[in-house]
Amino acid sequence: MESIVKEEEGYTLSSPLFEDLWSRAPMRRKFSDRDMVGGWVRAEVALARAQAELGLIPEDAAKAIAEAGRTHAFDMVAMRHGVTATLHQLMPFINQLRDACPGDAGQYLHWGATTQDIIDTGAMLRSKEAMAMIVEGLETLESTLAALCEREAETVMAGRTHGQQALPITFGFKVANWLSEVRRNIDRLKEMSERVFVVSIVGAVGTSAYMGPKGLEVARKVAADLGLGWDPVSWQAARDRLGEMLSTMILTGSSLGRIGHELAVLQKTELSEVHEPHGPEQVGSSTMPQKRNPSIAEGVLSAGLMLRAQAGLAMELMATEHERDDSRWQIDSRIVPEVFLLLDGQIGNLTYLVEGLEVDRERMRANIVDEIAGEPMMRALASFLGRHNAHDVLHECFMTAHEKRIPILDVLSANEAVSAHLNREQLRSLMDPASYLGVAVEVARNEARRAR
Repeated sequence: MESIVKEEEGYTLSSPLFEDLWSRAPMRRKFSDRDMVGGWVRAEVALARAQAELGLIPEDAAKAIAEAGRTHAFDMVAMRHGVTATLHQLMPFINQLRDACPGDAGQYLHWGATTQDIIDTGAMLRSKEAMAMIVEGLETLESTLAALCEREAETVMAGRTHGQQALPITFGFKVANWLSEVRRNIDRLKEMSERVFVVSIVGAVGTSAYMGPKGLEVARKVAADLGLGWDPVSWQAARDRLGEMLSTMILTGSSLGRIGHELAVLQKTELSEVHEPHGPEQVGSSTMPQKRNPSIAEGVLSAGLMLRAQAGLAMELMATEHERDDSRWQIDSRIVPEVFLLLDGQIGNLTYLVEGLEVDRERMRANIVDEIAGEPMMRALASFLGRHNAHDVLHECFMTAHEKRIPILDVLSANEAVSAHLNREQLRSLMDPASYLGVAVEVARNEARRAR
């Protein structure tokens, strides 16, 4: 028996060999062909039900269409061949559902609708449900980050700017930055829902002419039935809703990719401040047995890069002509599933990484260099020399220590302008990174508390 499933698809998001690295099974099922057809059925049934209520088609026909939609086992292989033969995405589906209706009920199927109405409405149903899965995943990630943020609120480490140690922070403070960004992305995705997930039941050019004066009321009833929004103005050519949905998801993936990048960098041998979970069967290299690569973090980063690469295409699908344009519309069926699958997989991988993250507190502390005390020393000297004079004196001392490879404490102790006001023990005390954390601990704990 012929199967619609391809057993070998190579390096793709739907590859049976690699798909679990990039996506998760529930989201793959949500973007399966059967789920897509299920959305079309729901759209057609809701349309028939609304039209029957308004007297446009017989009530018995609407009931028969609903029953056929509930019980008919669609032949996906036949539908596949039908799409290839007709070069039409929906007609093979309509023919199967029509033929499954008893009597002449099938003649009232798809009454006054156009192909894009059903496909767009079905896509909105699926996208709304998939978005709920995305938000749920992000909320789980938020809770996981909050626990890490609280646990490491006082873990001192080097704060870095331009790749150089700058001032002391805590690891919890760094995580609070990630946590806050994840929360903003959750808010964005939730806020857009009512505006984005809208039915399209408007006919060939958006005028609902086939349904006459009851066209707007039909669409309103379909929207209520399906739990979607409604707009009296056709959006068949105005694809900004999809553009907003995709761009917001891509923004979210870029945020998560940044976190993945940072976690990969912190695992570098020279830093070795954190380590991602490493399974008992996991292998870092086929030739170097010592390797424990940041594979999960790199995957999170890679997903962010691939999502960003979709941004131009997401905007391109909005450049439609006249009242409808198939050239851009066809982009939807490729880019929407890919963005959902990549983002959902990225969320799952990052959550797993954070849950099992090993934090090497001793290494974080040991990595901090004495030179990180530049600003606290400048603040201490400023009351004697003035802020700008203190900066100039210390800058000269730090450059000397760097160029001559002399411990900074020795250089400072030998400098008359410094030693006149700060003795060696006072300087050593200023080098304690835990004494110059500002509000880092407070911010970390407050941000973790907000997530509860």
